[in-house]
Amino acid sequence: MTMTRTAILILLVAGLTACAGIRPAPPEVQLSGLEITDLSLSHANFLARLQLYNPNGVSLDIKSLKFTLFLNDVRIADGQSTKPLTLPAEENGEATIRLSSSFFNLFQLTRKLQGQDQIAFNLNGEVKVGGLGILSTTVPIEHAGTLPLAGTLNRLQPETGQSGSLP
Repeated sequence: MTMTRTAILILLVAGLTACAGIRPAPPEVQLSGLEITDLSLSHANFLARLQLYNPNGVSLDIKSLKFTLFLNDVRIADGQSTKPLTLPAEENGEATIRLSSSFFNLFQLTRKLQGQDQIAFNLNGEVKVGGLGILSTTVPIEHAGTLPLAGTLNRLQPETGQSGSLP
């Protein structure tokens, strides 16, 4: 009976070790859009649209996304999405994260936007992927690039060349 228990224990440990060794590759994450949804004297709310790609041959269960957004090297906002998402094997998906920023951070940013038509961004964070308990893993993600400073983000730029008179 002791040999049977030992054999079962060895098989169980070997199986768990094998499962831990075949963790999936993390999803590729890109910032595809940033939209201001609410702007006031104290804060701004943004919606960050993320494109996700699953490079694995199996689907990925994404449990949560957590990010910090920097625009022109100014820390703008932190955001989190706890809405689960399943990415099919070798396919794209989209997630939206609500971000909030203080007026002070926006003021710092507007000083750096004058005369620019693009804005540099850096998105740092983590993606929680997997199943239950020890089968889930948290993967760090970083993505940098530029976005055009057109449309909604132009509202952040101070107007120049205005005489101050009413039209």
